[in-house]
Amino acid sequence: MTTQTNNLWLDANWPAPNNVHAGTSIRTGGYSKKPYGTLNLALHVGDAADNVKKNRSTLSKHLKLQSEPVWLNQIHSSKIISLDTPSNNLDADASLTTKRNKICVVMTADCVPILFCNQNGTKVAAIHAGWKGICNGIIENAIKAFSQPQTILAWIGPCIGKDYYEVGKDVYESCLGHSSSLKNAFRQTDTVHWQADLTKMAKILLKKAEVGSIHECSLCTYKMDKMFYSYRRDGNTGRTASMIWME
Repeated sequence: MTTQTNNLWLDANWPAPNNVHAGTSIRTGGYSKKPYGTLNLALHVGDAADNVKKNRSTLSKHLKLQSEPVWLNQIHSSKIISLDTPSNNLDADASLTTKRNKICVVMTADCVPILFCNQNGTKVAAIHAGWKGICNGIIENAIKAFSQPQTILAWIGPCIGKDYYEVGKDVYESCLGHSSSLKNAFRQTDTVHWQADLTKMAKILLKKAEVGSIHECSLCTYKMDKMFYSYRRDGNTGRTASMIWME
């Protein structure tokens, strides 16, 4: 579950150490016009750049961030970058850090954002996991970046719910090709279509890797149109951001 305290942000409700801050933005409280209304945080979707920059600044001020979040160029890959050292190449789908006030962030509009921290509050990570990223191993790669999976706390953020996410045979077979255990996250609706449960996929892989503590917000981006963007629902639309950092 999550706690909404304003029209900008939902705090992740999980037993993370006190120095770890995490959560996700919602789509209200910003400057963007339709179809991006109003707190779109993505520069790559066709929104006016000035409005996106104002949205990012508004959220940063609200969260009292001490540095600019590192916005990735997400490519549905298995690549993870460390924010501990500067990099000019931000083509990746996850970031991690052991440094205080380094902001890990991923943007989504149906895909699964997953936030990690360890029990000691000394390492955090943010992962963007759509079905392509899941099949490419982004979740397992992120887990491997932590020395002991049993010490990881994971929070699964808002994503499209299984009732609204119908996929074809290509997606079904790709996911089972990655791990046969993912079969339990699908429900067949006819000979060539399945309903896919992205949250369940993430949980299956996290449990298989022996992640110690798994939590989910149980919020559907497709259904909750007043709070979240959904690419499957709207097509041309904005992106929310899930962030994690340490003080």
